[in-house]
Amino acid sequence: MSSYLSSNNFPCDSDQSRQSLSDKLAAVLQGDYHGDFFTLFADYQRILADNQRSAEWPTLHDKLQTLFMCGRAAPLDGPMIGIPVCIRDSDFFRKIARQFGSDRSLLASVEVLATAWNATFADTGLWMGKTFEPVSRATVKDKCKDDPLVMAAYNEAITRIGRNFFREPPKHNLLQAVSIPTLTQVWHLQDRPTSPAAAGFTGTLLQQNLAAERVIPYSKTGGIFLADLGSSVVPEMRGKQVYGLNYRWPNLHPAFPMSCLVDELVQIDEGIYLGQLIYATRHFSLGTLEIPFIPGSNGIQLGEPYEPHRHPPCPDYAYQNNGYFLMMDPAYAKRIYADTAFPQLRPRAGESGYQELGYARQNSPKRNATPTFNWVSDWQTTDALRQKFTTLLTTASPRSDDGDVHSLPHEGESVLQMLQRLSVNISVQTNLEDNLEHFDPLHRLFRAGIAPTVKNGLFQGVGNQGYNIRATGQASHDWYGEAEVSRGFDYYHGATLNLHCGLADKFKPDLKAKHDEALLLPGLLGVRLGGNNLSAPDLLDIIWHSIGKYVFPWAGKSFEKISPRKLSMLLDESADLAERYPARVAELGLHLASAPHYIALKKDAEGQLTGRYAAHLSHSWDQGMSDADKAFWQQEADQRWVMGYNLQDKRILAADTLMKLADMNYRTPDAALQQASEASGSPFIRQGYAFLGVADQESILPINHALPGKTGIPKKKRVFQFHYRFPMIGGPAPIGLCLDELVEIADGLFLGQLIYSTALALPFNSGIEPGQYDYQLFGYFLLLDDDWERHRQAIGLDILR
Repeated sequence: MSSYLSSNNFPCDSDQSRQSLSDKLAAVLQGDYHGDFFTLFADYQRILADNQRSAEWPTLHDKLQTLFMCGRAAPLDGPMIGIPVCIRDSDFFRKIARQFGSDRSLLASVEVLATAWNATFADTGLWMGKTFEPVSRATVKDKCKDDPLVMAAYNEAITRIGRNFFREPPKHNLLQAVSIPTLTQVWHLQDRPTSPAAAGFTGTLLQQNLAAERVIPYSKTGGIFLADLGSSVVPEMRGKQVYGLNYRWPNLHPAFPMSCLVDELVQIDEGIYLGQLIYATRHFSLGTLEIPFIPGSNGIQLGEPYEPHRHPPCPDYAYQNNGYFLMMDPAYAKRIYADTAFPQLRPRAGESGYQELGYARQNSPKRNATPTFNWVSDWQTTDALRQKFTTLLTTASPRSDDGDVHSLPHEGESVLQMLQRLSVNISVQTNLEDNLEHFDPLHRLFRAGIAPTVKNGLFQGVGNQGYNIRATGQASHDWYGEAEVSRGFDYYHGATLNLHCGLADKFKPDLKAKHDEALLLPGLLGVRLGGNNLSAPDLLDIIWHSIGKYVFPWAGKSFEKISPRKLSMLLDESADLAERYPARVAELGLHLASAPHYIALKKDAEGQLTGRYAAHLSHSWDQGMSDADKAFWQQEADQRWVMGYNLQDKRILAADTLMKLADMNYRTPDAALQQASEASGSPFIRQGYAFLGVADQESILPINHALPGKTGIPKKKRVFQFHYRFPMIGGPAPIGLCLDELVEIADGLFLGQLIYSTALALPFNSGIEPGQYDYQLFGYFLLLDDDWERHRQAIGLDILR
């Protein structure tokens, strides 16, 4: 039993509260401690990293708090192996929640950050620990700007300056692949030092500490802090003594969110320390804007710089616990990396510690049997798949300067592996600067791709087979008085490559345009301040790969035949829609999320605009349409249009009721059709966000057109379009602003452009010139048949692990 844990280590306000804390500690030790704290915390961490066991999290949070309260304050020295035990959201509504008898608000209890962390980095070893290095009084004085309390507490034997260890994840997916390059840029990480003479380090690099680091696999280091004994900053800790790590001092140059961060540590047992992550929720800085060409400038603080004792009283930073982590002495490395503790931290082949700890000599048996077909590489042994996976399908680009896209794939690389590589490169660049120039390889591929077609009412690719499946549903459903069955059903899996904040392009100036510089002096100064770069990081792409894809359960798209009656109704923009289709119009009015469509419908009712198909819609199908017009719509349904839906996987079930309220087209698919997707290993469970697919269209984006003065053939790219915009479709906002475009780039592999109108106040009418809607590119996505989907899952492109 630990001699470091005691309720006496916490400043209780009464004997009764001390006894209560002592009882809680005894319950934890008797129930969970079996002779090894490494194993105890590993058991906790496995539960807290499992999103399927979130119901157990509050109990473990309470146990961790009890252990922290009873831990002993002790200074740390030298390197430590680290692992996050759990992440918690800041609770900005805690005060209100406590008025209603709850310690945590409902919003914070959702634990969005924990869920996202668990789905991305929890067991990758991205963060591998810290080191605590000797630091001179002069350095501390400089870093804290001679803060009186810090300098009064300085003790050469205890005060330390520290840095964090970061490790390359196994690169199972895009987010993990770009994590270290991104952190290196944003947090100014340095390479791992290998000798005491390594330059650029503020603390004293001792040879014995560097030697102890050899069993810790990390490649980059940074995130600087000052450490010393002191009182906890969390109000609930009542001034408990801790070893505090402060990242917030401006002269440490913390990047947000480290500008809000304070860590606190207590010792639990020999060689093991429990830490709590603490973030300020008030009075914090978002970082520093450097102005390199102004002499003597130290930059501009964005937000409130951290100066706790400069102007008493100290501000109320409203510090909150945001999770727990461990610091573990590397002298216990073999116990730390044991199967019963944290094997996920164990050094991998080629990393520091792999040879030193003897893992290279071990021949541990494989836990899982080798699969019969490895979709990462075994496709190269099959002629049909090798041909399919390595052959680009192309046509002449409208731009004569695009070059040959066949040079983009590397030797031995599938087209999908090429796209994965390009996507990672784009994310690395756009994480620093959201500029469409970085998307150029995808632009070129899209312009060279071949638009799919519609034949006999069926979605038809240009590959050998031209479809993924062909199926007919078994269940019938009513479509405004007529029963219909899904016919010619086909589906494709979906993946997102890269996203871009296209809305910003609407307001971005053309820096290459020539203007009278005398009239633009403020603008030129702004460009200099920004280093000729008016772009921010690509937050949309960062959010998607870090959180979005784990929340939004998009699984692909489906296509099926559409009847001429249904097609004529969904494309109708007549002034009397409420009289023609009263039930559909009434349903639109009842769905708040379909408001943009309803507004467009009301605009159509004013009769000032004529839709593209008005000549064939003098009457509706059911109310006197001529035979000639019915023949027109039959031809359109046979040769140009299909009905489409976006697919969702089982994650949508948690929001099933909400989706039914939001999306008037949301539905459970025909069981026979849904079952057809099971064999792929990536089944869908719901359909929604309906669209109309139409073949042989001119692209609406200028980047897909020939450059001025060039003689590209054809002048505008021909594409397949996904139309969400016609009012009678009724999709929820913001999908009603969407008009995607698609081409096929390999057999069964399609590259799509995600396009939205940025003229938000202009209701849609097909008679309006597309240029007035100011369409902008918001990113690229893929549609994949079952073969490509199995390959995608195997190589880890945009997947949920």
